[in-house]
Parts: sequence; structure tokens; C-alpha cells
Amino acid sequence: MENLKEKIAIVLVGGEKEEELIEVFKNFRYIELRIDEFLRNFREEDLIDWIKRVKGFGYNKIIGTVRWYKEGGSGSFYIPDKKRLEIYRNISDYVDLIDVEIKSKICENVIEIGKSKNKAVILSYHNFKKTPDYEILKKIVKIGRRKGAEFVKICTKVNSSKHLFTLIKLTYEYSKKMKLIIVPMNVSVCERLIPLAFGSHFTYVSFSKKLSPCQPTYSDIKNLTNLI
Repeated sequence: MENLKEKIAIVLVGGEKEEELIEVFKNFRYIELRIDEFLRNFREEDLIDWIKRVKGFGYNKIIGTVRWYKEGGSGSFYIPDKKRLEIYRNISDYVDLIDVEIKSKICENVIEIGKSKNKAVILSYHNFKKTPDYEILKKIVKIGRRKGAEFVKICTKVNSSKHLFTLIKLTYEYSKKMKLIIVPMNVSVCERLIPLAFGSHFTYVSFSKKLSPCQPTYSDIKNLTNLI
């Protein structure tokens, strides 16, 4: 049970009640802040105060990401690249890890920000339509490693058992060579957790708003850990 809690990143978007977050920060190691979703509903002037409040809850690892609209899924919030880069610079002093899409135009710039601030960088790839062939995913992992990422994240929609097997194979083959975060979408809670058994570093769970197909909720994971 404790091991599973070490492998969960709870996703926050803003507006969560502080009393509700106390238990979250006590029990789960990683917290991802979806800055783009925060800015959909709140003022940019309030962003840093939100991050500081979140960070003040405990000694969790805080991940900051300003998701590119092309990899944000249905109804994603558009923020121009120039503005995204500015936000990454502004938040870099207050988070522990920063996540940027490996295919975005600002990828190299965000990597430089991470290096200059001594922050771990997650280079991510999201596909909300399908899971590409193994060779394509392998190439993405190798590019991420070459660029100096601390983690490479692969998050793809699973439409068949073959897709899930592809992600498991990728995890098994490459998790010993670098830190991977492998996230199957459009699957059951148990299937989403399978890559963890093969070396995926952690997976993502929504606290309030689901941001990907069939994304588990905090309640789902809490119930599962209680069963275990």
C-alpha cells in the first residue's frame, strides 16, 4: 500500500479546499499542478500564491506544467507558446519538476530553464487518439534521453490489448535505462497501474477534474489502497 502511494501524482487545477488537500499531501508523494487549467478559471496574478500555498502543505514533489493545447485533449485551454515560456520561467523557482511536451516548439527553452534552476525536467508525449507503434515510442524515449530529460513521459490512448502490451513492453525494455512515466489512457484503474509493476516511475490521478479518458480519481485510488 505504501509503495503504491509513492507512485501516484495527484493532479490539481486550482480551487481545491485546503482541508481536503491535507490528507492528499500526507499520503501521496507527487503533486502535479496543471497551470493551464488554473489559468482557465483564475487570474494569472494569483498563480504564484496558489503554488506557494500548495507547496506549504508538506514536503511533496511539486510538478509544474503549462500544457500545450495540441496535447491537452478535448477542450484544452489555449495559451500561446511565448506566454507559456514566460510562465515556465515564473514558476521555476517554486516547483521541483517541470513538464514540457517533447514535440513543442519551446521544449529546448524549457530544458534550459530547468538546467539553470537545477530542476528535474519531464519531457512528455501525449496521444489522445491511439498508442503508436513500439518503434515510434522507442524513438521518443531515445530523443528524450538525448535531450537530457530526468524523466520521459508517454501518455497514450489504449484502444486494444495490443496497445496496452506495447506500453508494457516499452516500460520493461527501457525503464532500466532511464526514468519513464508510462500512462495508458482509456483503461480501467487496474490496467492504468500495470506499467508501475514493470518500472514506470509513477502515474497520474485526478483530484477533482478528470483531464484524460478514464483517468482515475483520488477516491478510486484511496478505495484501492484500502482494499490492498
